[in-house]
Amino acid sequence: MKKEYKNILVAVDGSEQAYNAVSEAVEITKRNKAKLQVLTVKETSRYYNAFDMSVIETASMDKMAIDILKRVSEIVDEQVECEEINLYDNNAKRQIVQYAKENKIDLIVIGSTGTGVIDKFFVGSTTQYVVNHAPCNVMVVK
Repeated sequence: MKKEYKNILVAVDGSEQAYNAVSEAVEITKRNKAKLQVLTVKETSRYYNAFDMSVIETASMDKMAIDILKRVSEIVDEQVECEEINLYDNNAKRQIVQYAKENKIDLIVIGSTGTGVIDKFFVGSTTQYVVNHAPCNVMVVK
């Protein structure tokens, strides 16, 4: 590893691969004496009621994000400086890339697949999008 990373972003969605990515990001952050940012995006487009197309209560999405960030906190366990970012958006993959651009992220660490059904069969569409559009290096973790 030649490049020194100072501003690392790990995107989490509650999948096992995402938590593996957090563990890897913590180690990279320690080696580089960097700052770690943990991003979870509550993708509102996934939470529509199929019957009347209304959005499911945001309280459910908030609870899910809180649970995800709690597990992340247990993994990080104060090993590194860590900031948690919790956003709403209808497109998580674009939000991850946009956040990286706006916050001068040096490295994005992301799981190979996510929680979506289709993601289980091949490299996740979110991961693929981030790899192809990120303004910085991306590490994909299995």
